[in-house]
Formats: sequence, structure tokens, C-alpha cells
Amino acid sequence: MSTPGSAPAPVNPRLVLLLVCTAQFVLLIDDTIVNVALPTIGDDLDFSASSLSWVTNAYFLTFGGFLLIGGGLADLLGRRRLFAGSLAAFVLASAACGLAPNAGTLIAARAAQGIAGALLSPAALAILLATFRERGERARALGVWAALTGLGAATGLLLGGALVEWTDWRWIFLINLPVGAVALAVLPRIIAADQRGTRGRTPDFIGAALGTLAVLLLVYTVVETDSHPWTSGRTLLGLAGAAVLALGFAARQRTAAEPLIPRSLLRIRQAVLAQVMVLVAAGGLFAMFFFLTLYMQNVQAWSPIRTGLSYLPFSVGMGIASAVTAKMLTTRGPAVPLVLGPTIAALGMYALSRMDAATSFAAHLMPALVVTGLGLGMAFVAVIQVATGGAGESDGGVASAMVTTCQQIGAAIGIAVLVTVATGLRDDRLAEGADPMTASVDSFSRAFEIQAALMGCAALLGILVAWAAHRAGAASPTGEGAGTETKDALRKRTTPVG
Repeated sequence: MSTPGSAPAPVNPRLVLLLVCTAQFVLLIDDTIVNVALPTIGDDLDFSASSLSWVTNAYFLTFGGFLLIGGGLADLLGRRRLFAGSLAAFVLASAACGLAPNAGTLIAARAAQGIAGALLSPAALAILLATFRERGERARALGVWAALTGLGAATGLLLGGALVEWTDWRWIFLINLPVGAVALAVLPRIIAADQRGTRGRTPDFIGAALGTLAVLLLVYTVVETDSHPWTSGRTLLGLAGAAVLALGFAARQRTAAEPLIPRSLLRIRQAVLAQVMVLVAAGGLFAMFFFLTLYMQNVQAWSPIRTGLSYLPFSVGMGIASAVTAKMLTTRGPAVPLVLGPTIAALGMYALSRMDAATSFAAHLMPALVVTGLGLGMAFVAVIQVATGGAGESDGGVASAMVTTCQQIGAAIGIAVLVTVATGLRDDRLAEGADPMTASVDSFSRAFEIQAALMGCAALLGILVAWAAHRAGAASPTGEGAGTETKDALRKRTTPVG
């Protein structure tokens, strides 16, 4: 480990990017990889119909709930130290999932996976932000990072389908073991050690507890609305409790000497708006995967592997748009992709809402997926750059945690809300005498319409983000807009990466 005044270990930025993006990619794959395996897991471990959803919900719940703590620990304990420890914990939790003998063990192990992921993701992004400080390099690196959001989710569906069909469902978790082992083995040679002597924040344990409990209660209450209606006493009480905890967290942030979310970050208006945009867009994106997978398997009767392969056009579109947008951001501001990206994605999702039981993949589904992927690839690169670009080096872990918190919470809430809406519509259509297939297709169409509306809202937020970024750029002495470094970060360019 390096000591103050000594030269840090050489850092190869490309290898750093490869390593941290590999870790993030594994986390994102685990958001969706279990979807196509749920029926098999339910039969093998004797899950009840109501408890099976917790195989996915336990991961979303703990991942979203503990992210702010993860961001604070990345800044306090050191980026590499937390990255290594949480990656090891994620590998162990994955092994526990793959070897789970019963339903309870699997749910507990998935919750442990989520906690480890909540510590790993902000540490990884904080390392990326500290490694790439020059505007153009950071934009390109964040372009790769942003592309992982959709690519990882789509790849999870493809990989899950292949593993379930050709091996055993347990390999959807055990496959993380060799990847994690290789990453841990090469980590000391790629990422410079955390420097001693750097003053870290004193943890705000009260703020951390209030914020984490607020998120946990909110997400838990929402994901349980499939069995407890929105108007039920339990749901209303849960939402009220989450609101009280959130208000307590906000009050604590105003009075704490070392708040969990630095006040300097909250003063960056375009970054705060970008966080909200991430939350809204993630709700539409992950809900799309959820409902489109059900449509492919339950309506079109496709196999798990065919379902996964059908997402390739989306992945290709998102990859192309992410690369082009990242290159564009090195010379231009984020305003155009912030607005145009979600608008294009909204058109793609609206096209998905026009499907029926006989929809052709080549003529309808594939073009809609390509368009959606292009729009989301464009949007996520720009919004993540704005959301994290104004953070100084010491705040990188918290800034990255806020992005991923919004992403995970948006995904969990989006899926839960749309499941409630779609289920209610399907039941109404069945009561009117419609056949089950027609009722299901109608419910999916409504869900896609709402997802398109969410993307439309994201486009409107993009206008506000672009306006705030323009205002910030006009007021900056350098004349640079959002996504660039603050004066504090510029002064730290010569600080060794740790």
C-alpha cells in the first residue's frame, strides 16, 4: 500500500475501466438473469406463487436500500478497499444462491447479494471518476458505463435463458464465481492502493439509518402491492412511514456536521435533476424487460433462449447510440441527447404497446427494440455524465451511489406499480368476458403505454436538466457546462489516483 509522499502504483486507465465495468456488468446482469428462470426455480424449491417474486424483489430491495451507505463507505474507507471487499462478498453470496437447498435460503442469499452490490457499485464508479478526470476521457468512460445499464439487463435475459435451457438454473448464480475470482486476482495489479493519510468523512450513522430505512420501507411497501392493494391500510401505513423517515433524513442532512449527501452536491441543480431523470427512465426501462419477457413467453410461447436472443437488437441499438453519444459529448454539451434520447425511446415503447398476439418479430418487435435501444443509449450516457460530472474527487462515491440508488429504486417501483395496473386491467377484461390471451395482451399494451409516458416525462426533465446545465456553464469561469469538473476537481487533477 502506498504511503504519503510515495509514488502510487502505475495505473492503466483502460484496464481500470475494463475491471470496474466488468463488476458493474455482473451486478446489472443479476437484475434480470433470474426472470426467465423463475418458473424452474419455483418448481425445484417449492416456492408458493406469492413468494416466488421475492427471488427478484429481495435483490432490488437491499441493493436500492443500502446504496447511500455504500457511497459513504467508498469515500470513508477507500475506493479499492471497499471494491475488493464487496466483490468478495458478492461472490460468496452468489455461491450461496447457487447452492441454496430451499426457498428461504435462496431469498436470504439474494438479499445478501443486493447488500454486496450496493457497496460494490458506488466503489466501482468512484474509481472510474477518480481515474478519468479530463473532460473528454471522462465522457468516453461514462459512455461505456452508461451503456451497461441496458446491455447488462438485456444480456442477463439472454444468458439466463441459455443457462436454464442448456444447463441448470443454479448456474445463473454460480457463473459469478469464476468472473469474481479473476477480478479479485488481477485487482491489485490494476488499481492503485488507497492512500493513507487522506482525511475521510466521519460517518453520519443517524442519517445513514434514516435514509436506508426510508428507502427499504418504500421499496418493500411498493413491491408488496401485488398482494396488498394501494388503498389498503398496510400499504398506506407503509408509505406514510417511508415519508416520515424521508423527512427525518432530510432534516438530518440540514443539521449534520458531515451529512451523508454533501451539501455541495445538492447545490448542483442540474445534477439533482439528472438524478430524478435517472429514476423515471429506469422505471420505464426495467418494466419494459419485465413485461416484454412475459409477452414473449406467455403470449408468443417462445423458449427461454429465444426470448433472450430477441433482445439482441435492443443491445446493439443501445451500444451504438452510447458510443456515438459519448464521442459527441467530448466536443458538445449534453442538451441534445438529454431531450432527444428519451423522446426516441418513448416512440419505441409506444410501438411496443401496439402489439397483439400475432405480432411479427421482424416487422414490429425488432424495429421497436432497436429504436428504444438507440434512444436509451443516447439518454443514459448524457444523464449519467451530468449526474456525476460536477462531483469533486472526494464526493465521487456518494455521487455515484445516488445515481445507482435512483436506478434501482426506479426499477423496483416502476415494475411494482405497473404490475398492479396491468393485473387490474387484465382482471377487468376477464370480468367483461374477454378470453385470457386477449386480456393479457391488453394489460401488456397498457403497461407499455405507461412506460412510453414515463419516457416522455424523462424527456421533459431532460429539458430542465439541459437548461440548468446551460445556466451553470454560463456562470462558470471556464464557460463549460454540465458534465465537466468543478474547480475543486480541476485543482485535484495532479493528485495521485487512489
